[in-house]
Amino acid sequence: MNEWQAPEEFLQFLADYSIDQEYSRVTGEKRAEFQSKYPRETWAEMSLQKYIIGTGEKTGFCYDLEFRYRKLGGIGGGNARKFGLYQRNDGRIWFDPMLGDSPEEAWVTLRSSIVRMLDLAEAGQWEEIDEISELSNIPMVRLKTLFLYHPDQIIPVNARDALLHFHHALDPGQELERNYNVVTYNRGLLQKLRDIDLLKSWNTWDLAKLLYDWSDPRKAARIMKIPPGEKARFWPECLSNGYICVGWDEMGDLTDYESKDAFRERFATQYATMYGGHKSTMVRKGNELWRLTELRPGDIVVANNGISSILAVGTVQDPPYQWRPDRHEYKHTVNVEWDTSQACTVVPQKRWGVTTVLEISPEELTRILAGATTTGTGPGPSLSPAPITPGRLYERMERELERTGQIILYGPPGTGKTYTTRRFAAWWLAKQSGKPIGLKELAAENINDLERRFKLASAGRVWWMVANPANWSWDQLFKDGSVQYTYGRLHRNFPLVQVGDLVIGYESTPVKRIVALARVNTALGVDESGELGVHLEPLKKIENGMTYDELQKDVVLKDSEPLRFRNQGTLFALNVDESDYLLSALNERDPGIQKYLSTEERIPQLTWLTFHASYSYEDFIEGFRPVASTTGGMQLRLEDGVFKQICREAVAYPDKPYLVCIDEVNRSNIAKVLGELVTLLEKDKRGMEVILPQSKERFTIPPNVHLVCTMNTADRSIKLLDAAVRRRFSFIEVMPDLDLLEGVEIDGLMLQDFLAELNRRIARREGREKLIGHSYFLKNGVPISTRTAFCDRVRHDILPLLEEYCYDDISALAGLLGEGLIDTEAQTIDETVISNEDDFFNSILAEFSKHE
Repeated sequence: MNEWQAPEEFLQFLADYSIDQEYSRVTGEKRAEFQSKYPRETWAEMSLQKYIIGTGEKTGFCYDLEFRYRKLGGIGGGNARKFGLYQRNDGRIWFDPMLGDSPEEAWVTLRSSIVRMLDLAEAGQWEEIDEISELSNIPMVRLKTLFLYHPDQIIPVNARDALLHFHHALDPGQELERNYNVVTYNRGLLQKLRDIDLLKSWNTWDLAKLLYDWSDPRKAARIMKIPPGEKARFWPECLSNGYICVGWDEMGDLTDYESKDAFRERFATQYATMYGGHKSTMVRKGNELWRLTELRPGDIVVANNGISSILAVGTVQDPPYQWRPDRHEYKHTVNVEWDTSQACTVVPQKRWGVTTVLEISPEELTRILAGATTTGTGPGPSLSPAPITPGRLYERMERELERTGQIILYGPPGTGKTYTTRRFAAWWLAKQSGKPIGLKELAAENINDLERRFKLASAGRVWWMVANPANWSWDQLFKDGSVQYTYGRLHRNFPLVQVGDLVIGYESTPVKRIVALARVNTALGVDESGELGVHLEPLKKIENGMTYDELQKDVVLKDSEPLRFRNQGTLFALNVDESDYLLSALNERDPGIQKYLSTEERIPQLTWLTFHASYSYEDFIEGFRPVASTTGGMQLRLEDGVFKQICREAVAYPDKPYLVCIDEVNRSNIAKVLGELVTLLEKDKRGMEVILPQSKERFTIPPNVHLVCTMNTADRSIKLLDAAVRRRFSFIEVMPDLDLLEGVEIDGLMLQDFLAELNRRIARREGREKLIGHSYFLKNGVPISTRTAFCDRVRHDILPLLEEYCYDDISALAGLLGEGLIDTEAQTIDETVISNEDDFFNSILAEFSKHE
């Protein structure tokens, strides 16, 4: 019996899904056309020229496989090495050296291996195909070829990562090794789908379309800003013909290049004069052009005219990149379906003026369009025509969180690890709750409100308030309907009170009994009379409340804060155990209070912690803590740590996800803080119980508790982490993203080039773990643009960090920032240069504007 079961969300999607009959018909016809063009029996005699790509002709098996029959399963992207052999621009043939010592020998080996693969498929010996070592470097060619000849046995999903994505989406608990046994992956995926009764008779290409429609691995669209020529001079033809075009025509068809490295080499040679031999500029401009080859159907293109006008927003179509030799100029094109209703005037974007093909983030596009003035005929600027979800990093974090239960974002300082974690936490929790949020909600100005939504979703705390009948009684609250409770003893508690918190009302001498239940309806503030306090509303008078004598003798409550201070004060705190116990006891005496007692959880779904050198097991799990005694001294009491409280709450509410975000996790001794949790954290150990050494209580980490941590590798390398800890976390590296600074020029200094060169120097001396992150040059997600802001960031943030890296080695510091900042005689930083903004900036500009 098959133990695998399709997830409920997939079955719900399937129930409402309809096969695209036209797509199914056309795909079937194209597959038959392919078999007619390349009969199975012709493979034994197929020539090298009929196989290879790069000949300049739009023919041949490899060309047809990637372009003519693209809709029968994409194998685009990467370079021509994925075919095993191809012809270079200079006419020479590149071949995989594992196939032979010459093109001819390599072709004989590859052809015979493909023939063997097809023979094994016809014999039904599928498990042996992945063992053909000669085909190990062409996994996508292997799969697509098998599909085209055996469409009922292979599903047209050719990329390994896509196969792993769909396996995980359908069966999150399945563990798959990340090897290149793609035939095994593919057939395993097909079997999963065939196990579903409704899908048993579907053809494989309709199954593939179903998967991509349900959970597209590339659902995070990329956004490119591309102008249709200077002053948008090609816009009319781009609009009418459905594409965007750019120059650099001397490079020819980009699909002819064997690799990005080969392209870069040719670009540097071709445009050395144009860009003055400046290496970083040539790399940057080359990257712009190459981005056209990386676009995929569903990505977004923003057509701009200058720095303040959007002509249209469009969706990339299939095929994305296309070389159009029939055009007079600007022959590199990307096919786009345009939507001119998105036309608008925007706040000037300086970066647009110096970068032709510029990738922009969804957040940035949202921010730009938010301040736009409509010029189109539609309803105005928005993020249509295609949905944009948070970036691929969020989706990767989501997958790993589901797979392991805990992840660590690690990387150099300033790469946005905490920034990303905050937004991911809000995005993920909203998605888990069935109320997904979009880009506007994730904007910098909204993040605090978003976090508050999940941090304050609890039922609140329970407080103890004392009334002195000589001044005021709880009866007065029920008569007046509300009261402003002013500052009293233990001022520290008042700022902690939140709206919605419960208040247990105790009345002192001569009553000396719990008499009321109230609720906070206004937190700490100043009333009309100028008094500082909290505002209460009455809930119920408590009948037969516990007396002072009873409270003093109670084993749970006798050590509570109000009893330790003998009720000599106004506002006292109760911990979770004390409040649970007391409310339960009061409910037994007066069942009428039951309707006021919330059954909702008190621990929020989102908890933020910051680890530090003194953070301990006692803080995280449980431990003895000093508390004030009734004699005025101190005593020790066993208290639960924050993670233990979260886990206990999560056990009570298994349908709710709980996310614990730990910043600077490596600043503590992680293994010591976690203790026995190192075992319980493993995904297959969730729910397993251990006995805690101090309280002797049974403890478990439920599956609905997840951890996202951040780690600064400049403080401590992941290599130094305890091996047991490393094995239980998924690690995701977050490195400097120079593209976020692309096109930003500050008085002649290209910000992207500056940081790229500085990091190259740091990596050479210190290693990649101590690079400088992009966020040092961002403010609210937007690159800084003034000389003053740049100098402040470098002088006060980056320079001290570099001094720490160099351990006061002035010559090393000069190697990083230039000798212009150094007083060579005194062997110190030249304070006269540092303190003068113009001198400091010009020194940096001169050092980092040198040709390499």
